Amino acid sequence: MGKKIESELSAQLDGAQASGACLVPKTERVRAALRRRMGVGGIVSPERGMYARASWWEALRPDGRALAIMCGLQQLHPDWVFCGVSAALAHGADVSWGLLGKTHVVAPRKSWSVRSDALVWHAVDCSGDQPVVRSGVRVTSLRRTAFDCLRWLSFREGMVVADFAVARVPGGKDAMTSYFKSLKGCCRGVGRALETLSGADGRAESGGESIARAVMIEQGFMLPDLQTWVPDPLHSNRWFRVDFVWVRADGRVIVGECDGRKKLVDPELAKGKSPRQVLDEQRRREGLITAYDVSVVRFTFEEAAGTCELVRKLDFYGVPRQGSPLARSGETPTISWPSLLRR
Repeated sequence: MGKKIESELSAQLDGAQASGACLVPKTERVRAALRRRMGVGGIVSPERGMYARASWWEALRPDGRALAIMCGLQQLHPDWVFCGVSAALAHGADVSWGLLGKTHVVAPRKSWSVRSDALVWHAVDCSGDQPVVRSGVRVTSLRRTAFDCLRWLSFREGMVVADFAVARVPGGKDAMTSYFKSLKGCCRGVGRALETLSGADGRAESGGESIARAVMIEQGFMLPDLQTWVPDPLHSNRWFRVDFVWVRADGRVIVGECDGRKKLVDPELAKGKSPRQVLDEQRRREGLITAYDVSVVRFTFEEAAGTCELVRKLDFYGVPRQGSPLARSGETPTISWPSLLRR
C-alpha cells in the first residue's frame, strides 16, 4: 500500500476515533483500501460500510461501541432519528449494556429501507417533539425518549431512564406525568410508563442505584432516603455521601452502598481519580462510616440486577418490608449523626 493512501487512512481513522465514531469512507478508493486491511491489517468493520482500528474497537466498552455505530449510521443516513435505549444512551443515561446489542430508529413503515438484524425500527409518531442532537446524533427529545423506554422496557430497566429523565426534564416528574397522560389514545403503553415513572427519583446517580431501588419497590421494602450527607467523624468540616439510608421505626439506621462500574469510570463521579484511587477512597470512607453505630450493606450492580442476592442482603441487614412494625412511614427523619458515634 502506498505511503499516500496509508497516510490518508491513518488521518481519517484518527479523526473518527477522536469523535468516538466508526469511520464511514467517502470514496471507493478508501473503502477498498480498508477492506484489504481487514483481518491482517488491524482493521475491523463493526457494521456494513463502517470501519475502525481493531485495537481501538476492542478497547471500547459496549456503550462506546453502540455510540460509535450510531455516529456511523448518522453519517450514512443523515435523516435518521434514534429512539428508545439508543436515544437514552446518547442523552447520557446509564443504560444497561445488555440492551445495547441493537440500534433503535424512528421511521414510518414505508421508509424501512435498510434491513439488518442489528436495527430495530419503530413506527412511532414524534410529530409533537422535534429531534435534538446529543452525542453527535439526532435523537428523540428526552421526555419522548423516556416515555418510549418506560413503555418498552421492564420496570427495573425503565427506572434507570426514568430517574435520569426526571432530574433533567424541565418540570421534573410532574411535567413528565402530564406529558405521558397527554399521549393516551395515540400511543400504547401509557399506563406502564406512568407506573414506572411514579417510582422515579432524580437523586439516583447510577443505573445500578436505579435498578436496586426498583427491586426494593417490587419486593415491598421500605424505601430509603437517597444521597444522604454524612459528616466525617474525624474532620468536622468534611462530609461524604452515601447512596441509601434507611431509618427504622425503632431508630436503627442502615446505610446502603451500590458498587458499580460507573463510579469507577465516569469522569464526573470519579473526579479525575483512577479506578484504584476510587476504590481506595471507598474503603477509607466505609472505615469512617463504621465509627457510627449503623449497619452498612454493600451490594454490586450485578447483585441488584440478579435480585435474589440483593433481597437476601436487605433482609439479613434488617431493612423492613412495607407493613412491618419496623417500617417507618412518611418522610425520612433528620438523623443526628453525632449521637450515633460509637464511644
